[in-house]
Amino acid sequence: MIKHIVLFKLKDPSHAQKTREMLLSMKGVVEQIREIEVGIDYAHTERSFDIALSVIVDDQAALRGYAEHPYHAGPVRTYVQSVSEKSVIADYEI
Repeated sequence: MIKHIVLFKLKDPSHAQKTREMLLSMKGVVEQIREIEVGIDYAHTERSFDIALSVIVDDQAALRGYAEHPYHAGPVRTYVQSVSEKSVIADYEI
């Protein structure tokens, strides 16, 4: 199994709830997702990111399928990129 983690710094933190909802909308649509969690940061420090996404998939093929899925690669990515100023990603086996 692989855990895929993405942290997002938003251009405007007021978009956090809508971004969380958009990311969570992948559950049940992107079939490669086994588990998904999306959290909104409450610390709001200079070093903080605003949103944390954690997704679990079965293997590297499923991770590629998730990344290329039309819903993830289309409306979700388009929206998130429009409200984010930067992101960092980590993928690792669990």
